Amino acid sequence: MLKLIGPLLITLLALPAWATEPLHYGGSLDNTEWSLSGSVFECRFAQDIPEYGSAVFYHQAGEDVYFQLETIRNLMDYSKARVSILPPYWQPSGKTENLGSAKISKGTPNLSLDHERTNQFLHALMEGKWPTISHKTYYDEERFVQVQVSAFGFDDFYLDYLQCVKQLLPVNFEQVARSKVFFGSGEKAVDKKDTDILDRIIFYMKNDPRVFAVYLDGHSDNQGRRYDQRQISKSRVEDVERYFIKQGINPEMITTRFHGGRYPVASNKTRKGRAENRRVTVRLEQREDMPIPDELKFKLPPRSDRQ
Repeated sequence: MLKLIGPLLITLLALPAWATEPLHYGGSLDNTEWSLSGSVFECRFAQDIPEYGSAVFYHQAGEDVYFQLETIRNLMDYSKARVSILPPYWQPSGKTENLGSAKISKGTPNLSLDHERTNQFLHALMEGKWPTISHKTYYDEERFVQVQVSAFGFDDFYLDYLQCVKQLLPVNFEQVARSKVFFGSGEKAVDKKDTDILDRIIFYMKNDPRVFAVYLDGHSDNQGRRYDQRQISKSRVEDVERYFIKQGINPEMITTRFHGGRYPVASNKTRKGRAENRRVTVRLEQREDMPIPDELKFKLPPRSDRQ
């Protein structure tokens, strides 16, 4: 059940001058629970906030970690909440660090922090400090709610979290799902810069069984006859297709189309615009409802002292 934990002095120091004693949510020494789950695509390092929700450190492949507050029933006003770090409960006279504010939203999660402040939260937990979200309630601006992430038990689970991060892919689906390679005027074949981009896409395709199709679309600028524009866009997309197949992608997954200069993305009146139009786009399709295979899930390392 909700209760005040740690010296009341720490809590009151973190509140605005007008605030009375807040509703306080957070784990204690007895009931702080950390959990860790993930796969090669993501890691979710979370703490249950009794009767309020979860504090989640979410780390997606190819990205930095960010913090989310997920609530069972949000009590905070849908405006900007205070973000801070409180000293350990055994150091009530320690300094409170103000990290600015973050918006409480109606969706899930109710609050998200940028990577910089998320890493400040993690650093604080390693020091035994308490990351804190404080705000007035949505139903009474003179009542206050404070949610804290407990530092109890953090160190052991943080080591497991690092193991999960270590096995993440270097790239995620969103980073490769919509890509482009560009061509010089009159060029029909991919170069080293192009193959670096394509290799990144191919690597991901080989490691995500949910990807079931890749669409390749060839384009040109408006130079020359329309027939020539179509033919050069055809040559370009076929060269990209050959590269995918050579690297082991099943030809049945690939659909190619060529459009000539019909779909410019920039003005053909400038050299820069024409360079942007000479392209092959790569679009991946993924079965979002397909379960992640067990062999791609993170296996929590055995720990003899884990309860």
